[in-house]
Amino acid sequence: MQLRWKHVLLTLVGGLALCGELAAAPLAHDSRVQQAGQPAKPADDSDRKPSTETAPASVPDSTKLEPIKIQRADYPVEAAEKQLQGQVWVKILISETGDVESAEIVSGDPILADSALRAAKKWKFKPFIKNGKPIKVSTKVPFDFAFSEKIMEKGVSADQSTTTGFPKQPSQTPTPSDPTAPPPKRVRVGAGVSTGFLVHQIAPVYPSEARRDRIQGVVVLQAVINKEGRIADLKLISGPKELVQAAIGAVQQWRYRPYLFNGEPVEVETQVQVNFRLR
Repeated sequence: MQLRWKHVLLTLVGGLALCGELAAAPLAHDSRVQQAGQPAKPADDSDRKPSTETAPASVPDSTKLEPIKIQRADYPVEAAEKQLQGQVWVKILISETGDVESAEIVSGDPILADSALRAAKKWKFKPFIKNGKPIKVSTKVPFDFAFSEKIMEKGVSADQSTTTGFPKQPSQTPTPSDPTAPPPKRVRVGAGVSTGFLVHQIAPVYPSEARRDRIQGVVVLQAVINKEGRIADLKLISGPKELVQAAIGAVQQWRYRPYLFNGEPVEVETQVQVNFRLR
């Protein structure tokens, strides 16, 4: 089976956690030069001239983390054999020099987690600047594991797996009845509306044991989509237990266009239905 690791995009979750002390200031130095073999001449008022040197420009503060090296995660052999897909979140602490100082797993299948952890430790970033000096920062990074034939275009993957409600054309963001109302923290929308915002979709792998036992059905999930369009939370509503993990492993990698309320992105709560049908 041909595998392809999906390219990982850096996304900051909930802002940056800043920690640690500021870097030490550079040592001061004397700009006066003494010629060899001559005694030092005391400075007096007549020797002092207005300085024509300009102070060095201050380094602007960083507004986001910028990766300069991204290490891709290898698809674990065991995961490939089990046809396991899924997403792993890794929390990393970045040093003043931009190196990953430490990393830990936040969530994800253990079979996929070690590979994501090893890759995350090899990332490198531009130093994050605050008040003109580099500081330590922490953030969370998602790693996606999906088979290339399961990446979907217009709701259909290369092997013809499907999910319900994927429209041919993306729907538009509804206009609120009160355009002056402040944006809510989260809005609830129907499955038909949310699927209109899908820009990246992974089809589930039909579990071999479920296929052997002729198990089919629909897995219904309650999903929270964050302001950046990523799946922030998934909860099972209903569906055959033999199909649930395959559905979650695919859906947690989906991406959406941000849902706007009065021009501002908001979180979305919606339902996702994943069909498993034997042919």
